[in-house]
Amino acid sequence: MKSLVYQDTPRYDLWLKLIIAAVLLATFIPGLLLLPDEPDEALAMFGVTLFVSLLLKAVLPRRFQIFEDGLRIVLGGPFGINLPFAKLKKIRLVSQREAVFHWGVSFITSYRGVVEIAPKKGMAIFIAPSDSERFLELANQALQNALKSG
Repeated sequence: MKSLVYQDTPRYDLWLKLIIAAVLLATFIPGLLLLPDEPDEALAMFGVTLFVSLLLKAVLPRRFQIFEDGLRIVLGGPFGINLPFAKLKKIRLVSQREAVFHWGVSFITSYRGVVEIAPKKGMAIFIAPSDSERFLELANQALQNALKSG
């Protein structure tokens, strides 16, 4: 990809933080309770907790980047999604209702300021940058510049 134009972080709402905590605690607390009597089962529960936390770290978005020729959704570790502007149709802000009832790939970590990235073919991708207005403005500007030049 060409040079970086803008970078934003996802907005994580309290509801998502609570869900993540509940999922991790649902395996960690039983592990603690099993520890005195069933150490092997407790170790298995701790292993599940570790696996789920690593899985969440790998799939939850870390950054949203705008480059001169495309967008990148940075996930945990080496994972990410590159979206070249040549393959995109539009980038727009969607209502909260549209964000809840959408058809596409969701990286929604907040229902405030959800941005839809619609490709020419395939399913839309939904993200929630911290500053969605600024992200949308710069992404559409970069998209128009890329379409003009190539």
